[in-house]
Amino acid sequence: MNGNLSTPKLIGGIGAILLILTITPHFGAIAGLAGIVLMLISFNMFSKIFNNPQIFKNALISFILVIIGGFLAILTVGVTFFSLFTMIGSQPHSSHIFSNIGIGTTFVFVILYILLIVSAHYLKTSFYLLSSYTGVNLYKTGGLLYFIGTILMIIVISVLVNLVAWVLIAVAFFTTPEEIKSEA
Repeated sequence: MNGNLSTPKLIGGIGAILLILTITPHFGAIAGLAGIVLMLISFNMFSKIFNNPQIFKNALISFILVIIGGFLAILTVGVTFFSLFTMIGSQPHSSHIFSNIGIGTTFVFVILYILLIVSAHYLKTSFYLLSSYTGVNLYKTGGLLYFIGTILMIIVISVLVNLVAWVLIAVAFFTTPEEIKSEA
């Protein structure tokens, strides 16, 4: 099959750059959301070109898990603050307030951590598939680094690892050949 990859590689590259920009203040959240949308569009286009729906499905599952995790984190922070203020007002000398809130919050963040690792695994799988179809090994390297960075999320260095991963992924998109000839 012949496939022109100029559009999906450009959209994916721009999406990866926008995901890099999530570290910027004020613009980061909007850039991240736009980056996710562009990445999904790119994965969908690659899925159709290579006739492999798993490329898009894995990426979609990954981003849905990230959205669920983000919602869970926001909900946890909101409930924690609300609980803290209402409990302190009613029981100013109770030491159980902080332990109960801490246990619940810790439990939710463990679930969030697991969700994000599973999400990173699905995204890594999509990048591995892209690498196998395009012959660009930077997809594999970037996907693996993103997965490792997510596992290391507890350590501050994970931000740097994930930043390097997205830079490699952006380079992978922009260095993908325009035309792919495959036997599938």
